[in-house]
Amino acid sequence: MATNAYLHPTGTTQERSISLIIEPADLEFQGKDLKECEQFIKAVNKQARAEGKLRDDAWIADLVATCMAGDALIWWSSLDEETQASWKLLRKAMLSRYRLRFAGKSGAEAEEFVDWVRQRALDAGKLDDPTWPSKLASGCFMGSALRWYTALDPGIRGDWDSLQQAIFLQYSQDFKEGSLPP
Repeated sequence: MATNAYLHPTGTTQERSISLIIEPADLEFQGKDLKECEQFIKAVNKQARAEGKLRDDAWIADLVATCMAGDALIWWSSLDEETQASWKLLRKAMLSRYRLRFAGKSGAEAEEFVDWVRQRALDAGKLDDPTWPSKLASGCFMGSALRWYTALDPGIRGDWDSLQQAIFLQYSQDFKEGSLPP
């Protein structure tokens, strides 16, 4: 429990306790989407820091196990014991499972999706690998975008440069053939 000083209405400086600990009931992960996943990871890290356990991989993994609910609990239960017991492995598995989804609703969504894939490839040092980003992207399509993706030629699906161009051609209304760089 931390304290901070504040100015009391009487003009005196007072100390008050601040609870940095999140109530366990408030720390829950349902497994809805990437945004919820990112927010949950951030909250877990804050909780661990407040407890002085930020570097305690097993302690954090045990905490997370108590926070799983709904679809996330079913998914977590299917993980191997090594992943369940390690926050480092579990966090990586969560970010892989709860990735950005692409439905093909707009050009803006297409740009966000391509940027997201490119950033993940860059972070992994795989941006120059034409297959790695396309494999990452392949698990993100849903709805009509998934039907469109599966109808693409396998050569386009397996090559990131070709796939991102196909995405922009299909989903970006502002994209013009002549706007490609030379």
